[in-house]
Amino acid sequence: MSRKTSNKRLPRQPSYRLHKARNCAVVTISGINRYLGPYDSPESHEKYARLIAEWKANGSTTLSIEGPPADGDVTINLLVLRFLEWAEAYYVKHGQPTGEVNNLGRAASALKQLYGRTPAKDFGPPELEAVQRAMIDDTLARKTINGRTSRIKRMFRWASRKGLVPPTTYHALLAVEGLKRGRTSARETGPVQIVPDEIVQATLPKLNGHLRAMVQIQELAAMRPQDIRNMRTADIDMTSDVWIYRPWTHKNEHHDQVREIAIGPRAQAILQPFLKPDAPMAYVFSPKDAVAAVRERRTTARKSKRTPSQLARKPKAKPKRQPRDQYDKNAYTRAVARACEKAKVLAWHPHQLRHNAATKIRRRYGLEGAMAVLGHKYGLVTEIYAERDLQKAIEIMREMG
Repeated sequence: MSRKTSNKRLPRQPSYRLHKARNCAVVTISGINRYLGPYDSPESHEKYARLIAEWKANGSTTLSIEGPPADGDVTINLLVLRFLEWAEAYYVKHGQPTGEVNNLGRAASALKQLYGRTPAKDFGPPELEAVQRAMIDDTLARKTINGRTSRIKRMFRWASRKGLVPPTTYHALLAVEGLKRGRTSARETGPVQIVPDEIVQATLPKLNGHLRAMVQIQELAAMRPQDIRNMRTADIDMTSDVWIYRPWTHKNEHHDQVREIAIGPRAQAILQPFLKPDAPMAYVFSPKDAVAAVRERRTTARKSKRTPSQLARKPKAKPKRQPRDQYDKNAYTRAVARACEKAKVLAWHPHQLRHNAATKIRRRYGLEGAMAVLGHKYGLVTEIYAERDLQKAIEIMREMG
């Protein structure tokens, strides 16, 4: 599936036409013929108009449509196809499908492999438990299996809402519980561990200046990896001794939550050289800038003169690989992994830095202090409580960050 659905050309509206073999009106949607009744009859035109309205209601960027095919039961393969088409249009953030689309696709793989040709209405609790067993046999972790099982149920909830399966099919699947710790042979994974400070310090010299600063600031301010990758100068309020960073995009923005991250004096000192007041909307940490800095440092440190052939060289007009303006998730993770390998230390993930910060803050300021800095909230909170949280985070970062 393309990750650039926002650039796709909108499909043409499916046409009303004559099916000569059956001598009736037909419209083809998602590769499936929908027979409308006698050609050119008022009933056929009414049904065509209704189907097109439903097609447009689905976004018109996909050819999925409510209701089962007219000439047979919906199979699991077809249900998954239609659901993923819908998901690509629904799970979108800033014009791009989110990672949830890939998660749903992985959840559907075992389902399709075992029951792809099975009528979706016949898929019940025994079949879902068989899919769980197949995932256990594939050595997937228990939590991963539970997540994929939940997504399969979500597919059938959507299919029930769209009329692809009877409501009883979805409700029956709710009887299948997630796998319990210690009561299944599924592989267990431990909680995310902190990274010992000595390992982080050994890794830092093996990173370039931008990545080294990202690691240090992320841990000091208890950020998520995406928060440090998405940082822009325009998003930082520097009017007080403790800066407030409000990411332009973050994990919970679809819940209308505002993310506010306090940046203390230690993190400010590291961050200051990378700020871009002349380009406030540009990313603070950029592979393009990092590469330029490395090349400039090499040029400055060069002792021998460049040869005439080197001076005559011109950069390629269209190089195959160019440094990007922003570190993406994989680039940041790979860079840290390579640095660990060079430093000959145990590999760690950038997300563990947030756990490092949470552990240190909780040890010193208690659970409430950790919740304030990390941005965690109780179920229902007032604006006053949110303001109190931010103030507590500022006090902690004034001292620690």
